[in-house]
Amino acid sequence: MEGFNLKNTFFSCITIIVLILSMLFFYEPAQNLLCSFAIFERFLINTPRVCSLFDTTRLSRYKGVDGGKIYLSILGIVFDVTEGRRFYGPGGSYSGFSGRDASRSFITGLFDEENLTDHVSDMDPNDLIGLDTWINTYKKKYKEIGKLIGRYYDSSGKETDYSKLVFEKIQSSKMAKVAKNEEMARYPSCNIEYVQENQKSKVWCTKLSGGIQRNWIGVPRKLQSLDENGKLSIRCACVQLDTLSKTELMHINEYEDCDVNATTCYVKIS
Repeated sequence: MEGFNLKNTFFSCITIIVLILSMLFFYEPAQNLLCSFAIFERFLINTPRVCSLFDTTRLSRYKGVDGGKIYLSILGIVFDVTEGRRFYGPGGSYSGFSGRDASRSFITGLFDEENLTDHVSDMDPNDLIGLDTWINTYKKKYKEIGKLIGRYYDSSGKETDYSKLVFEKIQSSKMAKVAKNEEMARYPSCNIEYVQENQKSKVWCTKLSGGIQRNWIGVPRKLQSLDENGKLSIRCACVQLDTLSKTELMHINEYEDCDVNATTCYVKIS
């Protein structure tokens, strides 16, 4: 008799769980069974009854129509932007972002089909850093509620290879920008002015040239360095000769017809 009661209790519990899952599925339609269990788990730990996984069809329903909620995605991360209804709701200036992942448009500012996409791996480093800035801004202002299944996250919510590639590019771009800023602080750009009379450019150094305030002036030199795209570039930089190492001197060249200690030179810049 005791075994019979345990069996009934077990099946009763299963029935209750199935009923709760069914109710949650009705409350927030889900695209697969995994999503239903995610809702159930959130229900048990008293968190918002919203499945953390979205497919494109489900996300497209949240455009704020008839006063409904407004969700959008950036690089596969879904945010609730309902508080910004006047911007993201129907007729709002940013309504093109709602109910989809239009990461590329955040940078280009264009809302045609070519740009209303989450494909960004081909974008320039500065653009990728811009997207990272957008994500951090949204995390501070709006609630992050889930992930979008597709290019960035798979059906179980795990990061895809594409997502890893993009975020690795973002990280490397940020590191390159830091390195570039350090380079600009050590080798500020020269002031440059084209002189029509002799068809040469005047390059000169001051304590504010390159927008870098400092307590030294330096002398103009041709500096070889890598730009943000990893390509070799040459620019005029103001340098402190007595602080340069042998390794640094390998990337720095003098201008022709310019005195070694002159702070101003007239040179041809191609």
